[in-house]
Amino acid sequence: MSVSIERRGRVSPVIRRAVLGMGCPKPRQVRIVTVALAVAVLAVGGWALVERAETVETLLFLALAVSMVGVSAGYLSERYQRRHLEHLSESRDLLQQTVRSPLSVGALLDRLCQIFGAGFAEVVVLPDAPDQGALLVRVRDGRTTETSEAVDENLLADVFSVIVPASLSLVLRAGAGPMQGDAMLARRGLRGAVMAALAVEGRILGSLMVGRCQGDLTPFTEEDRRLLEALAPQVGVTVEKLRLDERINHQAFHDSLTGLANRVLFADRVVHALERRAEPGRLSAAILFIDLDDFKVVNDTLGHPSGDLLLQGVTRRLRRVVRPFDTVARLGGDEFSVLIEDLAGPAEAVAVAERFLEELTGAFDLHGTPVTIGASVGIAIADRPSMTYEHLLREADVAMYRAKERGKATVETFDAGMQQTLERRLRLKADLEQAVSAGELFVEYQPIVALESGTMVGVEALARWDSLGLGRIGPREFIPVAEASGLIREIGRQVLRTACEQAVRWSAGEAGRDLSVSVNLSPRQLLHPDFAEEVATILRETYLSPSLLNLEITESLLVENTATTLERLRALKDLGVTIAIDDFGMGYSSLGELKFLPVDVLKIPKAFVDNVATDERERAFLAGIIGLGRTLDLRVVAVGVERADQLDELRDMSCDLAQGFHLAAPLDAAGVTGLLSSQTVSSAAGPGQPAWNAIQSRPPIGDTSALPRIA
Repeated sequence: MSVSIERRGRVSPVIRRAVLGMGCPKPRQVRIVTVALAVAVLAVGGWALVERAETVETLLFLALAVSMVGVSAGYLSERYQRRHLEHLSESRDLLQQTVRSPLSVGALLDRLCQIFGAGFAEVVVLPDAPDQGALLVRVRDGRTTETSEAVDENLLADVFSVIVPASLSLVLRAGAGPMQGDAMLARRGLRGAVMAALAVEGRILGSLMVGRCQGDLTPFTEEDRRLLEALAPQVGVTVEKLRLDERINHQAFHDSLTGLANRVLFADRVVHALERRAEPGRLSAAILFIDLDDFKVVNDTLGHPSGDLLLQGVTRRLRRVVRPFDTVARLGGDEFSVLIEDLAGPAEAVAVAERFLEELTGAFDLHGTPVTIGASVGIAIADRPSMTYEHLLREADVAMYRAKERGKATVETFDAGMQQTLERRLRLKADLEQAVSAGELFVEYQPIVALESGTMVGVEALARWDSLGLGRIGPREFIPVAEASGLIREIGRQVLRTACEQAVRWSAGEAGRDLSVSVNLSPRQLLHPDFAEEVATILRETYLSPSLLNLEITESLLVENTATTLERLRALKDLGVTIAIDDFGMGYSSLGELKFLPVDVLKIPKAFVDNVATDERERAFLAGIIGLGRTLDLRVVAVGVERADQLDELRDMSCDLAQGFHLAAPLDAAGVTGLLSSQTVSSAAGPGQPAWNAIQSRPPIGDTSALPRIA
């Protein structure tokens, strides 16, 4: 029975191919034809000879028949070899057409079905990364399906089953074993298949399979296996090229670090969302513009690899908040944006933003260092038919800046009144960049007075800016712009050098008096790995004694970046400078840890001084801070003294130092020199009146003319 099935399944196709010229016979088919011819010849000749009963002629005839069979077999074998090479060449030509043309993997599999006369073909392409799925493309009866599947044990076993000794291919027959082969065929609904590895330059990309469906009884042979193995490298190159093209296309529209949409793709998505107008009364879309708080501090202190790890962690948390059809993009740096479509109202966009801020509350583990970060979120609603992508993104950006001004971890929705703020901020940023490069900023100095003696013992250096186009710009306005734009490090460096140079001038001047100089530090300055070396260089080049330099940091910086801040502070203390905590009591730092901090001075903020003479509870609170400083052997400076009664109360509490408009307004260097000449600071000015008037001449930051050099 098996023989008749084998002949019905093989002989007829051979004859059909020979007649139609559609292919070449297989070696086993050649043998069948040869045997059939021999049997036919022997049957006819033998019958004739038997009839005539001539033995010699019978023997001669048999010899001739055998010779004919041998010649025929040799001729057919040579013809098969020639047709096999022609078939292989034609097959490769078909695949090369696929390589040259912009066809898909499905079209390539169609070619293979044509080559093998099969109804099923499959390509499995393993992923580049473990967190990605494998690509499966299948053609069955002319229909193509493409899916991404998780890489599990079955898939890996299927792919690597072709890696057998001395071969990268195999033939699978139902019921012929092994069990893995039967399982592979059963999962695909096949009766038989031929399979080969996809390998390029020694790398296994996946596997290639051509199969017979259940209704096709024609089995695959070893010649089919060798043919597919010969074609597999060509298929592998084709798949690799198509995958490379897909990767290049993905990179053109996605961020390489996070895998999110980039600015180009995000703009395209927003444009299409704006074109899809929702029904009347329903909002169509909103944009969330997200800027991480203090991300640059993380980069500067922990390095860019940790910054990259943080961005990837933020991406995962952001994806947990949005819906699958919303678009999340990284616009650059630490800026993200989210397109939300089909909104029921503005409150829905606000809810998404607030959920994201909640996701950020947990610490990120950056190579063993826990880091907590916030974000400022601006929202713009596409609620007008005239809205464009540029318009919508600009409004979201404006709202984000408003959120950042209000503090960290804040959400703001754009309103028309924000536009004017944006325009001024943009102009401030451009003018400030020019002012810093041109040396237009200058320094003023506010005296610090010893309350017991009434003498000036130090000054606080304050950056000032007179804009040529906008007039005097207060530090409350331009310092946040400098922080956001990254200019603060250069401004801080210039202020520090100018203050140190001026302190040396005062020491070598007519007054001949040492005067300490206090300089405020931004978080970006202090947390930069090279900051202590910068300070050491400035001290060395200006010849200022380190004991005369006082560096002020905010209490909030100690709370947020404890380990890194302590490391930087200890490096500065090793130089011999003094450290002050500015706005002490506003940052909620632990009093238990205060005794371990490498600090020398506590500065009491103006808010605690304002009502010290009129509110008994605030007086008691202030007295407690002064007592704490005395216990810890720290000097205490009261800031914002504007009235005589405040000064009297501070003296009664034995506060060490004070500064404020009642004592002196910020002065230029010449004004401070005049005060030094008088040796003491008069406190006789009335409430709200400065004790001295500022002198108008102001040398710009960086002017080192006439700087004395001390051997």
